[in-house]
Amino acid sequence: MPADPPEDTDRTGPSSTALTFDINQTRAPMAIDPAILASRAFTQSPMWDREVNAGLLPPVSDRLPPNPRVIIPFKEIGTYGGRIRRAITGDIVQVPATMKAKDEGLLTFSHPMGDSIEPNLAERWEFKDGGRELYVYIREGIRWSDGHPFTADDVLFFYNDLLFDDDGRPLDRSVIPSAYQVGGKPIELEKVDDLTLKFSADKPMGRILYGLASHDIFALPLHVYGKWHPRHNPNATYEEFRQRATRAQFLYTEGNPTLAAWRPVQWVRGQRVVYERNPYYWKVDTAGNQLPYVDNLEFTVIPEKQVILLKFMNGELDLFGRYSQIDMFQTLKQAERETGNFTVHLSGPTPAQVFYLNWDAPDPMVRQAFRNRDVRVAMSIGLNREEISQLLFYGFMVPAGHSFYPPSPFYSEKHFKRNSEYDPGRARDLLEGAGYRDTDGDGVREFPDGSPFEFTMDIVSAGGTRDITELVTSHWADIGIKANTFAALRDIIVPRRYSGEFELHYWWYDGADDPLQDRFEWAITGPNQPYWHPKAGEEGPPWLHEATRAMELAATTTDPDTLRKYMIIARDLHTNEIPAIPLGAAYRVWGANNRLGNIPEDVSFGETHGAWGRPLTHEQIFVRQ
Repeated sequence: MPADPPEDTDRTGPSSTALTFDINQTRAPMAIDPAILASRAFTQSPMWDREVNAGLLPPVSDRLPPNPRVIIPFKEIGTYGGRIRRAITGDIVQVPATMKAKDEGLLTFSHPMGDSIEPNLAERWEFKDGGRELYVYIREGIRWSDGHPFTADDVLFFYNDLLFDDDGRPLDRSVIPSAYQVGGKPIELEKVDDLTLKFSADKPMGRILYGLASHDIFALPLHVYGKWHPRHNPNATYEEFRQRATRAQFLYTEGNPTLAAWRPVQWVRGQRVVYERNPYYWKVDTAGNQLPYVDNLEFTVIPEKQVILLKFMNGELDLFGRYSQIDMFQTLKQAERETGNFTVHLSGPTPAQVFYLNWDAPDPMVRQAFRNRDVRVAMSIGLNREEISQLLFYGFMVPAGHSFYPPSPFYSEKHFKRNSEYDPGRARDLLEGAGYRDTDGDGVREFPDGSPFEFTMDIVSAGGTRDITELVTSHWADIGIKANTFAALRDIIVPRRYSGEFELHYWWYDGADDPLQDRFEWAITGPNQPYWHPKAGEEGPPWLHEATRAMELAATTTDPDTLRKYMIIARDLHTNEIPAIPLGAAYRVWGANNRLGNIPEDVSFGETHGAWGRPLTHEQIFVRQ
């Protein structure tokens, strides 16, 4: 990590740990020949030749839009055919894995590092009225995979009739993305014409481009789903629409039209999801070949991460990263040397795990303790993060406290490191000073009512979470705090998080590298938010209200200096108050079978960018002949 700047300045540029990727190293052309675009001399997969020749499918020149999106392959021009084989631990609960592999937004983060925003389904955009209006111009001629035109109506249908319709919004969308709200009010969306969208708000929309570039769905085919929505069919019911419009139903149901590179053709519940190339996909490479290169994208349901690891090393899976853990690094490297069938990569560091304290815990004694800053500091400096790094991350974790993490432009090493030093003596002093003492000598401090200072950690039972929580439990026991563990499946743990039933929740440190994008984790953005303090609107401390105001002002400006000013205020408040207790920033291990081409050496694991899956850009990956 770079050294801190002098005290009278503040480091707000990207850290030296920010990831980089040089597309200039590719062997593919850096631009498409204008003659290809002018003559419409595109190439298609041989998979479609028979249907085109039989008149069942239009020629590729007619299927592509007048101005297709041109993708520069990471390494070289690929070849057609084959399949990409991946695994997911569940189909319904792991919808994000498939979504991040293939879905498309109006805009997109640059791949594979996510360091800029680029056109995608939309070919351009422009702000007006000081950022209070945003006009987005959809790429002409894009079609859904069934050949039906994609227009502004599909976006409005999703936005107005699903996302902001309380009756139509499915249960898997419990939180409306903060990027589409300004000052607690929804950003208005209207249709200018079939290819033009107008977003408007009474304040500048400083974060909307980030929302439009996210990996989540942002359009729903009106010509298919309209018949199930009461606003478009008086005989329809909201109950049926909500069931059909979940991410899983939309992404997995056979025959559903898509704008992605592959369309769903098989869903065997609890076993596999299979996708086939989309004949109307609207991207080409710089040689004029319609993407994707690969015919099929397949996801096999394998509940156990260790089984996924073994199948990857045995050559039965092509990509391994979503479920990788750093303690798998040595095993992967050894198998890489022995077989030569795959390549292991390290990316990062990115935010690792965190212990979210429930400031509104049902137990009043736990609630009182967690709202005490000295207790939170003691719990943080009572963790031996260096030991955790060496024993469980093989030294690939950088210890850190609660703050903004790299590659955030508002990262500062001084803040990043604060309250992360291991100092059990000071931790004990802080707890003593806060009135938590061990009066009966049993090694556990007492709450003011005389009961033991203890709480329960919620953890997902799969993976290596037990190793970390067992080590952390011993660290806290050393300073007189007893931590119990409740381990269960993700389907049980996640609902407990949003219902407020937990006391301490162990999870990924969401948004630490881009807090403004995920500010519902960092600020009071609505009822029951943030989930670690659902009563913050009424009972939240002054610093959290101040941080919320700062982040709201940052989100409603298009001026970089104003953005920096308010984000530094929010960063400093959060760093000082330490509402949650993270471990640090860890490097991520991942791998790719050597039969695949166009695999980058490095990718972003940032959740905002699509967390490894989308940055890989599956549509430009090919299977070597």
